[in-house]
Amino acid sequence: MRRRLVLAALSGTLGAPGVVRAQAFPRITIGMSGWPGFAPLTLAEQAGLFLAEGLEVETRFVPQRDRAAALAAGSLTGLVTTLDTLLGWAATTPLQQVLVLDRSLGSDGIAVGPAIRGWDDLRGRRVAVDRPGTTPFFVLASMLREQGLAPDALRMETRNPRLAAQALAEGEVEAAVTTEPHLTQMRELDPAKARILATTLDHPCVVDTLAFAPAFVERNPEAVQRVLRAWFAAVAMIRREPDRAHAIMGQRTRQTAAEFARSARHFDWLDLSRNRAFVAEELRPLARRSVAILRDAGVLRAEIDLDALLNDRFLRGMS
Repeated sequence: MRRRLVLAALSGTLGAPGVVRAQAFPRITIGMSGWPGFAPLTLAEQAGLFLAEGLEVETRFVPQRDRAAALAAGSLTGLVTTLDTLLGWAATTPLQQVLVLDRSLGSDGIAVGPAIRGWDDLRGRRVAVDRPGTTPFFVLASMLREQGLAPDALRMETRNPRLAAQALAEGEVEAAVTTEPHLTQMRELDPAKARILATTLDHPCVVDTLAFAPAFVERNPEAVQRVLRAWFAAVAMIRREPDRAHAIMGQRTRQTAAEFARSARHFDWLDLSRNRAFVAEELRPLARRSVAILRDAGVLRAEIDLDALLNDRFLRGMS
């Protein structure tokens, strides 16, 4: 029934050719979370940008720990996550990454209490961070590696990004690894309670990515290409109509348009030309570095075939 309604809507907005295209492609379900960096997918869904490409696409909130299993079981067609998490999943689940969504420009980081003046002050301190295998843990491991510190030099306590930020604000821990929108909340606290020690603006290590099962990509290359076109249409809409776009995306992430806009300052959604350049020049070096960090942290043990995982054919096919 829902598919018939979608096709009826298409006939009223795109004309008969749009109906034919929608009928030719499978329904696509993309697993994601309320992380603001993924929100242009919501925009493409709710502003009709997928429909304009003749696609029926649903974005579905699925916990990160369940996304890869849901894809393997067939309840998801695609998924979005960070590159570091994707590398961990690729060790056991066949995946093809087809698009870099954004780069983190300060949307992930470490906030500290007033007693912490520098990295060395973290030794032996209580640090709230999510479990190994998550992006906050990866961010911490990556930044510690740059500083010549080992994770076991810290007293790590497992908390998700929201609870980590809350624990620091309440004085339960001396540092917290967190993300947007919680990192912005840390920025707005009295410096006597918390300040930002470092973010991905200073230590770039996080990008978000879209992946499909290889079998789906092989059977439906045109549908994958159209997903990318809708994504770039959403990025263009954000720049052309920021207030409207922020309102649509913020509703899904339970933020006002103004709140979403504040979070969005810390993301870099790449347009087509910059996306191509990043993938051609920076993605593989970042992936190799990420693999090394994950191995050192004991998160990753299997070999990863980066050539099979990182598929840039659809970016190259864009005009």
